[in-house]
Amino acid sequence: MGNRRGGWPATTVAILLATTGCAAQAGPAAPSQPSPSVTVTADARKSALAEAAKSLPALLSAPGPVACSRQDGQWQATAYDDAFRTRTATFSSTTLAPLLTEIATKAGGQEAFVRSLCGEKGDPGISPVSPDGRRVAVQVDFPASGDPTHVGWLDLGTGTFTDLTDKSNKKGYVKETFSDKYPGFAPDGSFWFLRDSQQFFSADPNGRLTPRRLSLACFSNRNEDTFYQVVRSVAVMCEGTVHPSGRFAADPSGVAKGMTLVQGAELDILANTVDRYENAPLQLPFGMKVAVRDHGRLQDCSPVAWVNATDLLCAGAGNNFYTVQIDPKTARNDIEYVQSTEVKVKAEIAPVTETMISSVALSRDRRSLIIVADQENTDTDQLYRASLVSPSDPVEIGPVPAESKEHFTLLGNYQQPVRAAGTSR
Repeated sequence: MGNRRGGWPATTVAILLATTGCAAQAGPAAPSQPSPSVTVTADARKSALAEAAKSLPALLSAPGPVACSRQDGQWQATAYDDAFRTRTATFSSTTLAPLLTEIATKAGGQEAFVRSLCGEKGDPGISPVSPDGRRVAVQVDFPASGDPTHVGWLDLGTGTFTDLTDKSNKKGYVKETFSDKYPGFAPDGSFWFLRDSQQFFSADPNGRLTPRRLSLACFSNRNEDTFYQVVRSVAVMCEGTVHPSGRFAADPSGVAKGMTLVQGAELDILANTVDRYENAPLQLPFGMKVAVRDHGRLQDCSPVAWVNATDLLCAGAGNNFYTVQIDPKTARNDIEYVQSTEVKVKAEIAPVTETMISSVALSRDRRSLIIVADQENTDTDQLYRASLVSPSDPVEIGPVPAESKEHFTLLGNYQQPVRAAGTSR
């Protein structure tokens, strides 16, 4: 079901997290028999955990760009220098595959997996790895006719898997089972997941659960969305466009200007929340809509990320990128009907091109935009860097590294530190 805000349609661009499973490696078994036990030798477990404990923190703290790719059901993350010539850290989910197979078998499931560090299109939302690099979020799927999905974390120091779903299930005369999905870690290290496709929960390191609220910002009256991030203590579905203040987000939206409908942004207040999906209203709260006009012509703007507290990076209809300046006070929560305002293009970051853009990312210092451009009739895509500080023509970096060219995605670095409540109001 699509968005409804006072009867006006809003175009929602959802970036879904890839639930890319690490392929199970258990041997064949007769259909009527349970899967055989899987035992990982002590040396193999120790080696896998040591590699993960070393490489994952290095990737999380890498100052340069991080690229992810997928091949044969496995994902690989690699950190590079700014020129994409030298690898500074790398990790493949293949390393964890034996441990994940063991986890699935012990839980009675079909497959256990850890999501890619880059998500599907560059922003993972909640991270599959804890901020300290010591735990990874695991989801265990069961056969379609079997038990609900389980979530938990794998401790890289001890090799222990904590199954939060199993701890919640009630056994005995009165049974109660839960289906948990989409696990990951918030910036504060808490573990989050969605229970029964209805309500978000967080868990502390001791496994104690706390129910959490869902923001109506970027909400679409459906519960199939796998992407969300955590802002303060609320689950938010807006990819990359939460303002640094943590107060509102730029939600992709249709903006009517006279007889013209253009792609723009709606500034949604994050504090409008519900406790469960089913409690979301059909008519969502109004947000101020923003249209862009340049040289007298309306321009499409698909919000990509906030560069700072006032500058929003937009993707245009011609595979171009530009920034607009928006006063944070424009975002309001007292709007009773559809309203819109216009802003001008502040700076052109990358011009219109017929070349298809497959991935973009902000550098960690938020001073440049990295662009992956598909090269027609070739097997190699090209990397470009465009300045967000002193805009000029994008500079060619070179080809996508050969070892990462399969389903290549850049870690977006969209999420910014959220300041104290009340800032930039």
